[in-house]
Amino acid sequence: MRLPAFVLMALLAPAVHAQQTSPAPSDGTPRSIGAGMLHLNVTSVDQSLAFYRDVLGLEMRTPPTAPRAAAALVSEPGAMLKTVVLYQPGGPFQMELVEWTGTPLRPQQQRIQDPGAIMLAMDVHNLDVMLSGARKLGLRVLTEGAQPVAFDGPRGRTRTVMVRDADGFVVELVERGPMDGAPSAGSGTISEVAMYVSVADLAQTVTFYSKVFGFDMAAPGEARPTSERIQAFFGDKTLATMRTARGTFPGSNITLTFQEFGAPGRKPARHRVQDPGGPILPVTVQGFPAVIDQVKANGGIIGVGDSSAALAADARSSWIRDPNGVLIQVSMPRPRN
Repeated sequence: MRLPAFVLMALLAPAVHAQQTSPAPSDGTPRSIGAGMLHLNVTSVDQSLAFYRDVLGLEMRTPPTAPRAAAALVSEPGAMLKTVVLYQPGGPFQMELVEWTGTPLRPQQQRIQDPGAIMLAMDVHNLDVMLSGARKLGLRVLTEGAQPVAFDGPRGRTRTVMVRDADGFVVELVERGPMDGAPSAGSGTISEVAMYVSVADLAQTVTFYSKVFGFDMAAPGEARPTSERIQAFFGDKTLATMRTARGTFPGSNITLTFQEFGAPGRKPARHRVQDPGGPILPVTVQGFPAVIDQVKANGGIIGVGDSSAALAADARSSWIRDPNGVLIQVSMPRPRN
């Protein structure tokens, strides 16, 4: 399998290099030197904007693009994609919504315990208004009783609720305030956004991202029983155990928190490039051949199938799957003109 160099950057995400990118060191050690924004495949950009823009308050940099050909990304010649970039006003978070047409789709609906599931955690200042807006859109509230869970945290009284968007992505809304109940400070609707990825085996995932991309993460500890509060957050008492680890792609400000839940019937992600409910991460790397070798040596897959495909000797870009099924586009840096 040979993929055109930088097809994802050129077709899928015109702004992926807005994130910090470091020059490639010369030793050829496999690691990332830059990472682009998170891409979420959605059934309908307009439907997703009704939640992420109109309810949550993320803003568009430009209007959604007109549908454009994307045969370089999928095998169907009639495939078209439509995209829009959203950003957190006054903050660093960005993501791109991608809607595919003209190609068969297999919508995904992963649970939080399923390896490869993506969760966005947002600190907000008007949780009740957002929750009301989500309900009006018919979105499912996962939290027990379909109401926020309240508790006293390090930053005062905290209320949390989990909402599943129309394509299955889980969004945690967290409102923190002083103990006296006064509104929290901040001028925007969202003050912080964090990204979570559910994994099958946290130790394997930590090794994979450390060996392939150069994450600096310690070996995780043993899983512990999941607290009743977290079970209530997700509305799922089968989440028996959990453990987490956190790391950042070198050369970027893209940080991921990996979370492993012990629960029955977990199903790893197997979304394709075009499937709604599937996340995609673009990563720029140095030492591309070494990266590919480390992917195969640490439980990943080269390509989009269930087993690794062969790459051309001069390949500079490829899809890979991490051990949890998440699709990542790894590419060498763009040649300088």
